[in-house]
Amino acid sequence: MAIETLTIWNDRDAHDDPLALQLVDALQDFGKSRATRLLIRRGKESDVHCELRVPFLRDCRVRSDDLARALRKVWRAAIDGADPGDRFTIDLHIGPDSRLVVQAERNS
Repeated sequence: MAIETLTIWNDRDAHDDPLALQLVDALQDFGKSRATRLLIRRGKESDVHCELRVPFLRDCRVRSDDLARALRKVWRAAIDGADPGDRFTIDLHIGPDSRLVVQAERNS
């Protein structure tokens, strides 16, 4: 069951954008962010566990700030709706319209 879903990226727009990075590089920026570290700490304090599932893509360009904003929003929604000990997965995948979809789902 999906907790929160956001669509953030359009293939045609990202390729022309000089600020767009490869998905792996944008994820590194997300991981280094102070806001991300605070969110991780909040999840640990709430005893809510998260897994991030990333697609194996050769060329996936995305704006780092858009990706970080979407990931944090989805992650926060999962933490807010979770009970202590819950686990969830944040899944990144390409939707049918070539957009990057960020979706949080509760693990059974």
